[in-house]
Amino acid sequence: MSRAANSDDASNVARVIRQPPAQPFISFRFALALVTFTLWSTDVMSPALPAIQDDFLLSAKAVGLTVSFFFLGRLLGNFPAARFLDTAGSPRVASIGGLVMVLGSVTNAVAPNIEVLYAGRALQGVGIALLVNAGLRSILSARPGRGVAMTLYGIASTIGSVIGLQSSGLLTGSYGWRSIFVLSAMLGVVLTILPIVSTSVARRSLRPVEHTSTVAGVIVPLRTYLAPLAINFLVFCNYSIWVIVPLYAQRQFDASPTATANLLLIITITHLAAAVPVSRAIGRFGPSRVLVSSLLIAAAGSAGILLANSVWLLGLPLALYGAGMVGAVNSGGDIVLHRGGAGSRAVGSLRQTSDLGRVIGPIVAGAIADALSYSAPFVVFPFLMLVVVAGIVVPGGLGPRTVTENA
Repeated sequence: MSRAANSDDASNVARVIRQPPAQPFISFRFALALVTFTLWSTDVMSPALPAIQDDFLLSAKAVGLTVSFFFLGRLLGNFPAARFLDTAGSPRVASIGGLVMVLGSVTNAVAPNIEVLYAGRALQGVGIALLVNAGLRSILSARPGRGVAMTLYGIASTIGSVIGLQSSGLLTGSYGWRSIFVLSAMLGVVLTILPIVSTSVARRSLRPVEHTSTVAGVIVPLRTYLAPLAINFLVFCNYSIWVIVPLYAQRQFDASPTATANLLLIITITHLAAAVPVSRAIGRFGPSRVLVSSLLIAAAGSAGILLANSVWLLGLPLALYGAGMVGAVNSGGDIVLHRGGAGSRAVGSLRQTSDLGRVIGPIVAGAIADALSYSAPFVVFPFLMLVVVAGIVVPGGLGPRTVTENA
């Protein structure tokens, strides 16, 4: 009887303890650079949406699908990414992602119709998923402290977003929307090579490997953090603002691609400025309180867009929206990662729900805009954020004990 019990205990331990990955992580500085270049290639799209709409004569819903197919690709790419990070290692996964992104970008650059563009966007999404998972997992391994990994990831990605928006506005205005995908293909080549260089540098280094850390290697059952994942999904649905703002600004105020890029830049700069204060707030007040307050700020900002009577007066509500969203994303992601044991499965689940929200959100926002008006999403999505807040704080709903992780 005791031998059987010991055998069961041993098998349970074997199932719980995660084996170390076969290959090293991407070294810390290279991982930050990889995230920056990846988000640069991701955020070149938004300022070009009105030009794509005019070229292919699309409805708002069809424009939203160009974003949804991208995040559908990311969603599907998260599944092999989460699996292969522990077997092939982050550098190989990232290099494969770079190659897939090149293929998708070239497809988009020569797309003769919207259907081919949708396919290219999905391919891009798969490549980005592999890159983002490899980068975030490497950063988390190097800096496992509470709220630190999500903050560093947020800073690196925001820098990439700033560069992406500015380069997109300039390229679209000067050379047309196809030029942004030529740029994305070039960035994909860089992202393919970067992990290889990182591995080579790490092998030649005489110092200890940077990614060695004390991150827990425990596999946590998914059901223990389903509620935070559901909240993360709804938060990322609210990123459909990135699709509707360019269309709303063009139709309401006749905004140019450069002006649209600058509007979205306000959000990304606010992301960058708020990242460190949010990290400190998570450490001081706990991620749950930061999540609730951030959702309220994001709701106020997105609803406030309707009060602006000129294109540049959109800046204040967009800044509020950006500050609220970075707080919601970082605190919500921190809860998921730490409740999930900070392993590849937690990273994969976080990215899957994030990208699922970015698939569903633009489709819903586009459908609402077509059925009602381009103003309607700025009423519906703030209401959704208030529903999420109610689900967190109202007893009997998704109460604090269900969705929080104490600092």
